[in-house]
Amino acid sequence: MQSLLSHFRTATKASHELLDSAFGSLDLSDRADYVRFLSGHYMGMAPVIGQFRNFVEGTLGLQYPDYSRMLREDLAALEVDADSLPGVTPSGEVSPEAAGYVVSGSRLGLTTLARAGYWGRSHDLPSAYMDDVEGLSIWKSTAALLKEDMPDDARAKRQSMAAVVVFDTFREAFATSAPDPVR
Repeated sequence: MQSLLSHFRTATKASHELLDSAFGSLDLSDRADYVRFLSGHYMGMAPVIGQFRNFVEGTLGLQYPDYSRMLREDLAALEVDADSLPGVTPSGEVSPEAAGYVVSGSRLGLTTLARAGYWGRSHDLPSAYMDDVEGLSIWKSTAALLKEDMPDDARAKRQSMAAVVVFDTFREAFATSAPDPVR
């Protein structure tokens, strides 16, 4: 029997790579790309954040880092009204475990990106979202829990599909965050 963590990694590999490639195409030292990065994260987070919060507080028993608030404040500091951003809708069911895996797992990449620097930091606008350190401990707890979870085939398939939906939601948010072409 495979762990849920292994199922997630296998099932989401392609979606994860596409998402990393999309957000990785941005130059975070450029203001417009940095705004797009934060906007895309806010838009992708909005429809899954409730499930993530349920996972962190209910399943892990940890304090929930309010990433939506952090992103909202970071965007406001850049004179972007988060409420004016378009919404995206997941294409299927999202589970707390899937949201926990994707959102907490993203903290690994974000930590690396933040260390390399970003527009806000170099312009005296540090980012609560980019500089969050709580997320790494949530990821460690998530990975440990998912390693111990040995689902049957039906549950593994359902959970894996939910994780792909979360990755795809963030990818749709990235695409939607693109500026309108000049007409």
